[in-house]
Formats: sequence, structure tokens, C-alpha cells
Amino acid sequence: MSSRTKMLLGVLAALILLSGWYLLPDSDSGVSAGTEGAPPGVAGATPRRAVAADAKKPVEYVEELRMADLVGQAKSFTPGRDPFRFFVPPPPPQPTPKPPTQAELDRIREAQERAAKAQADMLAAQRAADAIPKPAPFTMSYLGSFGPPERRLAVFTDGKTIYNAQEGEVLGQKFIVAHIGYESVDIQFVGFPNWPALRLAVGKPSR
Repeated sequence: MSSRTKMLLGVLAALILLSGWYLLPDSDSGVSAGTEGAPPGVAGATPRRAVAADAKKPVEYVEELRMADLVGQAKSFTPGRDPFRFFVPPPPPQPTPKPPTQAELDRIREAQERAAKAQADMLAAQRAADAIPKPAPFTMSYLGSFGPPERRLAVFTDGKTIYNAQEGEVLGQKFIVAHIGYESVDIQFVGFPNWPALRLAVGKPSR
């Protein structure tokens, strides 16, 4: 056998031994990932079995896939001020009124007392006036007069009947024809000699 053949067989045997060492299982004492237990000349080599074990290490935590996060959520939108509209500032706050002083309260009370007294006096005067006897209202209308001046007759109507009367005569036992003029007549009231006379114009209803 030639020397070249012997050298090749030696290299082949070394390669077989090195491959067998890599394929051997780890010992119980544990082989460090450093230079301890490594073949001579191979410093810091890492066993292939240790690398494979780390690659097959089980996953400790799996993130949950939330399908709701993938669905679009409706968002609300609140419109702000329209830039194309003229801004109207809000009215200023109304000042808080000051409480009235004691003098102002006294004046208000006195004014209320005077108003109440005036109201009471007016009602009393109205009741006193209502208590005074009054003549009956004259409800006839004056139509005019005819005849000579010394015997003129005044003509009246109540809407149904026509009445003729001279000066001094009484109508319906309540009214006295006091004076007959050319365009008017004066009526006085029986039992009220001091009551002002009522003057009626031709064609005008009494008031």
C-alpha cells in the first residue's frame, strides 16, 4: 500500500470519528456550550443536538386573535362652528340685582299703603254715590216740535208709540217737558227739582 493511500485512509478515519462524536447523545452531567468536552482544535463549538432541541421548544403563550378588532367601529362626529357663517357672540350675562335697602323697602311699603287707601276711598265714594237716589233714565227719542210759539208741541217716541206734550206737561209720570226750543228740548225729572235738566236734540237718542 502506498503512502498516499495510507494518508487518505487516515483522513477518512478521522472524519468518521468526528461525525460519530457529533451524533452521540448529551451526557447527564451536561456538556457546556463552551470549549469543555469539544474535540481538540474545535473551540467554542455548539452541539447540533442542542440547537435542534432549542428549535423544537414549545411556545409558552399565543396571542388571542380578536375578531371584533378587525371590524370597523362606527365613530360619532360633532360638527363645529360653520366658518362661512357670521359669528354672533352670546349676550353678556345680566348683572345680579342688588337687594333693596331698608329705606327703599320703607318707601315701597308706604307707596303700597297709599295706593290701598286711595282704592278704598274710591270704592267708598262709589258706594255713597250709588246710595243717592237718582231719577229714572229717559229712554225716548225727540222727533221735533210743531205748532205756534205759544202752543208748541214736542213729539217723542219710545219706538212703539208717539207722544205729544207741551211745556210743563209730564210724560209717563216721571219726566217733565221743561222747555221746547227750535232744535232741542229740555227734560226735567219728577221728584228731583235740583237735578240738572237733560237736553235732547232733534233726531238724537237720549244718553
